[in-house]
Order: sequence, then structure tokens, then C-alpha cells
Amino acid sequence: MSVALLGSVLGGGLGFVYAVAMARLVSQHEFGLLILAVNLLTAGAAVTVAGADYAAIRHVAAARTPGAKRGAMITPIRLVMTLNICVAATVAVFAGPISRDLLAQPDFTPILLAATLVLPLTVLAQMFSACLSGLEHARGELVRKVVEQGGRIALGVLTLSLGFGLVAATLGMAGAAAAAAVAVGYVLWRALPRGGTTDTTGTSARVVFAFAWPQAVANVATQLWVVAAVVILSRSTDARTVGLFGAAFAISQLPLLVYNAFTYRFSPAIARLWDRGENQALDELLKSITRWVAIFAVPLYAIAIALPGPLLQIFGPEYRPAASALAIMTVATLLNALAGPVERALIMTGRVKLEMGTNVVATVLVIGIAVVLTPRYGLVGAAVSVLIYTLVRNVAKTYFLFRTIHMTALSRSLLRPLVAATVASGVVAAIAQLTSLGHSLLGTAALGILLIALYALILLRFIGVSNTDRQTLLLAFRPSAAAAKLPDPTAG
Repeated sequence: MSVALLGSVLGGGLGFVYAVAMARLVSQHEFGLLILAVNLLTAGAAVTVAGADYAAIRHVAAARTPGAKRGAMITPIRLVMTLNICVAATVAVFAGPISRDLLAQPDFTPILLAATLVLPLTVLAQMFSACLSGLEHARGELVRKVVEQGGRIALGVLTLSLGFGLVAATLGMAGAAAAAAVAVGYVLWRALPRGGTTDTTGTSARVVFAFAWPQAVANVATQLWVVAAVVILSRSTDARTVGLFGAAFAISQLPLLVYNAFTYRFSPAIARLWDRGENQALDELLKSITRWVAIFAVPLYAIAIALPGPLLQIFGPEYRPAASALAIMTVATLLNALAGPVERALIMTGRVKLEMGTNVVATVLVIGIAVVLTPRYGLVGAAVSVLIYTLVRNVAKTYFLFRTIHMTALSRSLLRPLVAATVASGVVAAIAQLTSLGHSLLGTAALGILLIALYALILLRFIGVSNTDRQTLLLAFRPSAAAAKLPDPTAG
């Protein structure tokens, strides 16, 4: 878990640094075009993975022999790469009409062409990482995110500093993705279970497709919503507003790194416990994951909600107008985290069609709302659409999880970190209003540190956490000390 959390935070943090660096090196208009490219790449990767990453995790985790585990990796990778190359080629052919007629940004065409080279490389690294996750190794995500995001920063800053422009910076993303694929592929090769004959009979193309296609549709629906939000904003406003949206969205997603780390790391465990019929352990695991996410991530959400304007200064003072949008979208990501790993639980227990149906209905509903709100209210309208989308999805998935497997990720203990964060953020927001600390990056950093310190003090000294969570935190941060307190199983 520590490795997974480190990988998520480092990878996401580097991704955020990349966005900040690019925002400071180019104009707001150019940054808006870059945000379009990054969002389309993220959407394209999610769509062309087509649920096969989940299939790889589930089947590799469930396989009992080394040969079966190796075989469970082959078919998903083969299917995904075939689809991926076809999609990238199609986008390359129609790059002009997509940029001119769909996005209303004709100068985006060369950037989109460069992005088609990035897509298959980044997806290959993602599939290698999924196979490692199925083996219950967290190193894959750590290596993938650090190498890819670090490479993006280095190559992007280098190309722009040399005056080569956004197209060269996008090609730098392709180089970073290639490096990540090589690095994660090497880690996977080292971790492959040895012995026996590689057996693909349990994961034929039909088996993988049967598991993956609902998730593929779900991914398309989810990413369609993301792309639709950016497209509607691009057509109804301008690239500068898209840049403001991208800056606010990037900050709002940072606390979600903790949630992603926990849910990605424990996905194989969910599949394994369900397959073995250990329902009580699975129910406790879902509640524990949600509770740990709340303990670690809630103060980070509180910072973005209490100090949206000051935080946006990271991108530059001209990005402060996105403060309201940042606060709204951070509330959305907070609600997503507090709902717990309901999406992963539905997928890993075989309820992929329910997960798919929820995504499709939520996307259709909210695109209609976005078409009304975004042209009328601009950036804030797009942010409200994100909030509505998050509410619809998570309420529905929580309900379906309870109705199908009679489990929930929610518990009363979630109120403890929420109360502590509310009090701490109220104090810090008041200080920001009464002083000038929020007008500088150094002062904003001091306010953020103060909020986290107050949160920890209130939670640990006044509200309290359970003994189980205390032991878990001790085990995570000081495993030798925690192990010394455990009884010796050989004694007596």
C-alpha cells in the first residue's frame, strides 16, 4: 500500500508539475490547446484499453498456477494493442475535421497528429502495469507514473525552452510514454512467475471480451462525458477558458490520487476475496479502504475548497478567476472519494454490466445538463455539470452494490475526518480573509500546512480514531515497531 500510495502521489504530483510548467511557459490560449490534447489522450487511453486492464487484473489475480498467470496476460494485451493502433490511425486520418469542425480550433490539427503517436505507447505501459497489479505488485504504477510524467516534464520544458513549440512538446510526451513502456515491461518481466507451461485456455479472446466489453462501454461513457465537457466549453467560449478549466480541474484531481492508490492496489484483493466466498472480510475491506482514504485525503480536499483562489496562483495570477470552478469540482472529487471503491467492487465481483449501465445513463443525463449550463454560465456551468455527474454515478453505484452483494463502503466513522477537516478549513479560511497570506504562494503554502496540522490535531487528540486504524497506521509507517507488538504465534 505504501508503494502504491507513493506511486500515485508521485505520478500525479509530477503530472500536476507538468501542467504548471506548461502553463508558465506558454500563453493561456496555447495552454488551452495543450489541455485539449491531454484530455483527449486520457480519454483515448481509457477507451482503447476497453476494460481489458480490469480483465487482466482479475484473471491474473484469480489464476492459481504460474503458467496460468502468465497466460492471463497475453490475450488482453494483444486485443488492446490491436484496437489502440486502429483508433490512433483513424484519429490521424481525420485530425483536420476533428480540430476544425468538432473542437472549433483549427490550429489544433498538428498537435492532435502528434498525440496519435503517444496513445499506443502510453496504453502499452498501462497494460503492463495492470498485469503487475494482478500479481499484487504495486511497483508497476510507481514506475509507470514516475517515468512517464517525469519524462513529460523534462522533454516538454526542453522543447519549449528551445523554441520548438507545442507540437514538439507533444512528441516529447510520446518519448516519455515509450520510456515508461520499456521500464514497466522490464519490471513485469522480472516479476513474472516462473515454471510450468504458459496456459491461455482460461483467458481466451472470448472470455476476455465477455468480461471487458461492458467495462469498455462504461469507459467510453465516462470519457465521453469528459471530452464532451471540454468540447462544449471550447465551442461556447474560447481556448483561454478551456485553460482556466484545465488548471482548476488539475488541482481538484490531486487529492483523488490517494483514493486511486488505495482502490487500484486493493482491486486484486477484492476479486480474490469474492472468488473465495470470504464476504465478511470483503465487506470489512471496502469499509476500511473508504475510511483510510478519508483519513488521508480529506485535508487535501479541504485545502482546495477553503483556498481555491490562492492555490490557482501556482499557474499564475491570471488563473484566479477559476476559483469558484475549483471549489465546485473539488467538492465533486471529495464525494467520489467518500463513496468508496464502489466502482471497483462492482467490476471485481462481476457486476460489470451494472457499472456500465450507470456510466451510460449518467453520461447521457449530464451531457444534456452541460449543454444547457455551460453556454449560459461558462466555466462555473461546466464545473456544476461535473458535480452533478459525480453525484448521479456514485449514488447509483452505492445503491447497486448494496442491492446485489449486500455490502456498502460507507460507515459512521467517516464523520470523524469530515468534522476535523471542516473545523480546520473554517479556521484557515478565516485567517486567509483577515490577512494577506493568500496573496502569495509562500503564504498559501503556510496556510495549507496549518490546515493539515490543525486537522491532525483535532482528529487525533480531540475526535480520535479507532484502535484498529491506529494499529494500521503504525504498521504502515513503522512496520518493525508494529510487528514487535504482535503476539508471537510460536509462543507456548
